[in-house]
Amino acid sequence: MVFIFGTAHCFAQSIFPVLSPKGRLEQNIGSTIITVDYERPAARGRKVFGELVQYDQLWRTGAGHSTRFSFSKPVQIGNKKIPGGTYSLLTIPGKESWTVILNKDTTLYGLGSYDEKLDIHRFKTEAEHTDRFYESLTIDLDVVPNNAMVYLAWESTRISFMVETETDHAAHEFIQKHLLTSASKDPDEYALAAEYYFYLDKDLNQALLLIDKAIVIKNEAWYYRQKVDILEKQGKYQDAIDCAAHFISLIQRRDDWDLKTRQENENEYKTRIEMLKRRQKQMD
Repeated sequence: MVFIFGTAHCFAQSIFPVLSPKGRLEQNIGSTIITVDYERPAARGRKVFGELVQYDQLWRTGAGHSTRFSFSKPVQIGNKKIPGGTYSLLTIPGKESWTVILNKDTTLYGLGSYDEKLDIHRFKTEAEHTDRFYESLTIDLDVVPNNAMVYLAWESTRISFMVETETDHAAHEFIQKHLLTSASKDPDEYALAAEYYFYLDKDLNQALLLIDKAIVIKNEAWYYRQKVDILEKQGKYQDAIDCAAHFISLIQRRDDWDLKTRQENENEYKTRIEMLKRRQKQMD
């Protein structure tokens, strides 16, 4: 009988879903991995904020085990540097703003053993009304180049806060120490740095300098392709035309590409040269 009861109990658990299912996010943000583990309570017809979740009172911000944020590397939230590691996230919801708390105790289940002394950071963020109704507690990460905007929403209320990674600082330091000093002899490192500046639209003059350094080390056709992109974005159309023409001359001499590949690239850049000429004419 005990065996039968045990089997029936396990079978019942597999049929009836948990009321607050687990949710998990893992996202690469620049060179940092941010992971969120939480349990997702649902409104189920109840009034959430102001009733189920009381205003101006500490809330575990989920159900069951604590909501946990993990950072593979140090990050910054507001003016506070947070060491890499895992932290519980709790909140104090208010009508106009919330207090968000990161706490070192990741074993919390409910609030019974919460210790304010283990808080590593507390900060305020505004609460906003949403047109969308969130039936279940929802946490999302929006990738803002190399940083993350965290959104936490339930019912028709949402808060958000920025998590800044050290990716841009590390990239800047590497460029300053290894590339602008010409210490590196790897042309791809210069090309990747130029691409970094180009796509983030940070410093196109620096991007041009870096791709030129790559070309000095290795007269590779693809680096000229990248240089055309930079020059076009700068509005230097004649320089971009000259660079595109040089790119064509390089691929015409390549013997490691089949004829079809060479022709496709040549035709693509002949078309691009015509487009650049039209843009140049519009500027004159």
